[in-house]
Amino acid sequence: MENMYKIQKLTVVGGGSTYTPELLSGFIEHREKLAVDRISLFDINRERLETVGGLVSRMLQRAELDTRLELTQNRTGALEGADFIVSQIRVGLMPARILDERIPFSHGVLGQETVGAGGLFNAFRTIPVSLEIAREAARYAPDAWYLNFTNPSGIITEALLNHSELKRVAGLCNVPINAQRAVAELLNVPSQKVWLDWIGLNHLGWIRGIYVDGRDRLPEVIERLSQQLSDEASERFPFESRLLHDLGLLPTYYLRYYYATQNAISEVQKAGKTRGEVVLDIERDLLGRYADPNQVIKPEELKQRGGAYYSEAAIRLILSLLSDRRDVQILITRNNGAIQGLPDHVSVEVPSIVGAHGISPLSCGKPPAQVKHLLESVKASESLAVEAGVSGSRRKAVMALVANPLVPGFELAERLTDELLEAHRRYLPQFFSSEE
Repeated sequence: MENMYKIQKLTVVGGGSTYTPELLSGFIEHREKLAVDRISLFDINRERLETVGGLVSRMLQRAELDTRLELTQNRTGALEGADFIVSQIRVGLMPARILDERIPFSHGVLGQETVGAGGLFNAFRTIPVSLEIAREAARYAPDAWYLNFTNPSGIITEALLNHSELKRVAGLCNVPINAQRAVAELLNVPSQKVWLDWIGLNHLGWIRGIYVDGRDRLPEVIERLSQQLSDEASERFPFESRLLHDLGLLPTYYLRYYYATQNAISEVQKAGKTRGEVVLDIERDLLGRYADPNQVIKPEELKQRGGAYYSEAAIRLILSLLSDRRDVQILITRNNGAIQGLPDHVSVEVPSIVGAHGISPLSCGKPPAQVKHLLESVKASESLAVEAGVSGSRRKAVMALVANPLVPGFELAERLTDELLEAHRRYLPQFFSSEE
């Protein structure tokens, strides 16, 4: 029988998120392996905290767990003494995301939560708040693992790694685990038998090999995707078969914004709604369901929110850290030579060994020639975004946009920067107190 591991205190910053029931369902599903004495949900929005917390409380009661749940708006108290801190905040909530999408669209370019100009401004808003939380976490929970799900996760994780005193930081995303499951379903094998040779950044990952029992089945997967033999796999990898064959790699979902930019813009124009506007409607419905006292499990509709297997990624990481499992997981961590040609200090998303020692990225060597330029351009944009978000430098913000492949040209980068700075002025004090 597998050992039982225990967490004295788990803190969720952004506990009023509609994702929280997904996260907590993971602890319920894995209760034979992992026990949590106390869960602290912190949020600045009392109404959402109580609504989401109410459902979480009913979920724990239904599962007959002894876990003590606290809902709090005292951030210091929530962080103090935590063993694990999960960050899932959204500065400005959905209205800010919608501006990130709508303002670039008004100029004919892509606006998106984690990529392009929208993703960069999401980062500018979020970096100062994340670093403020990190300062408190380093003081009141110095030995805690800080697990960052907050988007854009690669940029926020890089800021935490380089501008905070946190000793234990990992960035997570559910894209790798969703990709693994989709490929397994396509090949009709258990997902745990699939090993992905993955290289890239958060939301910019390529699969170089798909190994099952030591055999690379990537060519077979590309062929099956070309024939659209699986609806789920086709949704996870929505690419033209010609692109897949010519690349010889399997790009993951968010690369659609780079490889089929105009199609992504046209989809929004045709729908008449941005993704943020769609999610706003989904969240209203979810919060209504969460408030129902008869709702005692996470609703099926939560899948529409986009967080499928979010809890699985978190639990897998936590168990490996506690049990010294030393397995390989695809995580966002410091490069330290994993991808040749990128600076050591930047964040990358790569296969990493996870154990009691922490997280050690595996060497990925040089990126394939056909993706090298895109990888380096996006990384340069991300690192400039960290500098801009920390310093409040308009010049660095413009340069982050100029470096980004989805922003065509300096003049547009300047216009977008000024319009988005003004639109988000209340959330960007660092830019308006700076001398630049």
